[in-house]
Parts: sequence; structure tokens; C-alpha cells
Amino acid sequence: MTCMLLATSPAMAEGKQNFFTRQCVSDRKWFNHIDVAGTIGTSGLGFDISVPMSEWAQLRVGGVWMPYFHFDPSFGVEVAEDLPEDMQGERFQHISDMMTNLLGTKPELRVKMEGDLSMSNFKCLVDIFPIKKNRNFHVTVGFYYGGTNLITAGVSQYSMRNLTAIGALNSLYKKALSDKDAIVVDVKALGIDLPPGATSGNANHNLRAWGEKAERKVTVWDDLYQCEIENSVYAENAFNVTLGEYSHDIVAKEDIYYNYTAGLDNPYNESIGKDASGKDVYREVRYQTDENGRPIVKGGIRYHKGELMHKAGDPIRVVPDESNQIYVTGRSWWKLKPFIGVGYSVPITKDRRTMLGVDAGITIWGGTPAVEVRTPLGQDVNGNTIYDNLNLVKDAKGMPGSVNKYVNLVKILPVMPEISVRIAQRIW
Repeated sequence: MTCMLLATSPAMAEGKQNFFTRQCVSDRKWFNHIDVAGTIGTSGLGFDISVPMSEWAQLRVGGVWMPYFHFDPSFGVEVAEDLPEDMQGERFQHISDMMTNLLGTKPELRVKMEGDLSMSNFKCLVDIFPIKKNRNFHVTVGFYYGGTNLITAGVSQYSMRNLTAIGALNSLYKKALSDKDAIVVDVKALGIDLPPGATSGNANHNLRAWGEKAERKVTVWDDLYQCEIENSVYAENAFNVTLGEYSHDIVAKEDIYYNYTAGLDNPYNESIGKDASGKDVYREVRYQTDENGRPIVKGGIRYHKGELMHKAGDPIRVVPDESNQIYVTGRSWWKLKPFIGVGYSVPITKDRRTMLGVDAGITIWGGTPAVEVRTPLGQDVNGNTIYDNLNLVKDAKGMPGSVNKYVNLVKILPVMPEISVRIAQRIW
């Protein structure tokens, strides 16, 4: 409440002064009236209840809520790793046709997501009136308190069919790499060159090779086939969602084990039937080794804690989790967020019981918020899936346009600018 001193004569001046002084003191005594206000601004919609603390300050408590701000980033899909670019389209078309026949779902080369930006916070603010002759102006200090989740995004309902197909194919591909449990599918669509006379049924034990790096040698034993691959590099997944490149080296935060078997290295013999004379027929099976020289065997160590997983500049590839989803979440670091600002308010009714004000300031979030993508890495020693929460803000670069736009928006928000309009009504 602004107090003004008007005087046209010494007597009137004294009377007026006593009147307004009493009014000011009366208006600024602790808890002698209550104002209720509504706000709208960069933090969203809010309300507060204010009471005077003294002649110089008032307390405001309330809440603020940002209605959902919808966004829809999209990601590209890559067929295998290190597959020559000129083979991507052709291979994808073969796989797409096969998965359409198998699942009735046609994979697509883009995955669309749907997300919401939302914040809810309790606020506790103190307005300080530093200028005795101008009670319209105030300085505000205090804090906001609320959850840390800012963004929640998942694959859109439309693209869920796409991820279901991608997840199913990755599962088939890893089973094929594991060389266990016969799966009769259109193996040619998976990139397998069948030996002459072979069918999908008796070729399903052959290692699935991607691209042109694999050199295949075939030995025929009474219509039973042995397949050896030399000088080969095999993709971990049939499909990946691409997100740009790693901006720095990434190391393992704990020991990670393989959850699948791959390749042909470290030979062992496996019975595959009998020949025409009834003699047992064996084939030599080998496991592929990884970049650390370890066999890619289920339950075998993939990365020791602290060991390099990805080098700066390596492509970022993520895959759906067990529920065929890819999640993106954004979060701030502090639940308690300090605020400092200034404001100005004026009465807008003759009885001065309704005030209109503008506040501006900053809320400190405790650092640049994180935008994380969750993707499975492998398993722990007990067989539980280990997930990597990749922070796109600090761990990634060269992201596709729509994703890069949202991440760059978050990067400028370690300190949130606050501008709001407030209408207050005295109720007591």
C-alpha cells in the first residue's frame, strides 16, 4: 500500500500526516491483513497469499505450476553399425518387408517422440520495501521448492509400432548371433548368403554377417553345413537409433557383462547331427572377440569399472529397452531453488484494495539441467540389466536438428529468468 502525504496548510498537513502515518503503520503491522493474488509468467500459473511482516516487509507463500509445453523431437534409425552407406537403403527395405510379413508392423527410418515440459513448485518469498517514500517498489528474496523433473518424453504412439518391430528384430538378430535356439525366418533379409541348396531351416545356425567385411567359407557334409567367417566385424544390433556423436570419452561406472553371444572365435565343437552312415557330425563354433580381445559370450565381462566404453567422436547409438521404449527425461539438480528479484505494484481501484504488480528476477537451478536418454548396456554379475543414462547436454554433439534445438534450449537455463504479472486483492 502506497502512503502519500498531501498538505494545503500546516494544520491540514499535520492532520494528513497523522492520518497517513497511522494508516501506513496500521497497514504494515505483522499479520493485520491478508492479500490473495494470482500470477502468470515464465514459470507458469501461480497464486500466493501475502501478509505484512513489518513496516518494511511482507511475506508471500504459494505455488506455481507450468502447464504442459508439448514438443516432439525425432531420431533417425540406422541399419546395423558400420554398414556401408550404399547398402543401408537396400538392407533396410529387405528387413522392413520381412518384419511386415512377420509382425504385421513395418519399420520406418525415423522414430518420433512426444514430450512435455512441466514444472510445479512451492514458493516462499519476502518483499522488502527499501524506499520509505515509495512503497510501490520492492526487492524480493526467497526460494522455490519442487521436483527436479522438467521433461518427460517417450516414443509416440505412432512410432511405438516402429520400435516394436525394431526390438523384435534386434532380439532375433542376437539369438542368431548367439547361434542357439533355431529361429526359422527369412534369413536372406537378415543379410545371410545361403549356400547352394540350403534352406532357411538348416541355415539358421550360421552366423549372421553384416555388410561386406565378412568373408564366408562353406563346407558341405552330407547336406549339413559348416560356416566359418574370417576377418569379420559384426553389428551388436540390427537396428539402432542415432543421436550424433560423443563429445568426450565415456567410461564404465561399474562392471558390465554381455547378455548375448556373438561371432565365431575361440573354437569349440558342437554336434549338428549324423551323416548318412550314422556317424556323428560336428562343426567348429567360434566366438567373436571385442575391442579388448575378450570373447563376446553371455555372462562374460564386457567392461570393467573405469574402462573406456566410447571415445570422443564415436557415434551415439541407442536401442529400445525391454518394453520397446526409448525414454528422454530432463531434470534440474536442486529441489530448493533460490530466487532474487525486484518488483513494482500500483493500486488499480479507488479503495486501493486491488493491486497490479510486475516482478522480475532469477531462479538459480544449481547448474545446467540434464537431458538424459536411457539405453541398455548389458547386465551386472547377477544378470540384471544395466542402463546408461546418457546426458545429451554434456555427453553429445552433432545431434539431429529437432533434438539439438531442445538441448540447446536447456543449456541456457542454469539460471531461469522469471518475469510475472501479479494481481492481488485484499480480503481482510
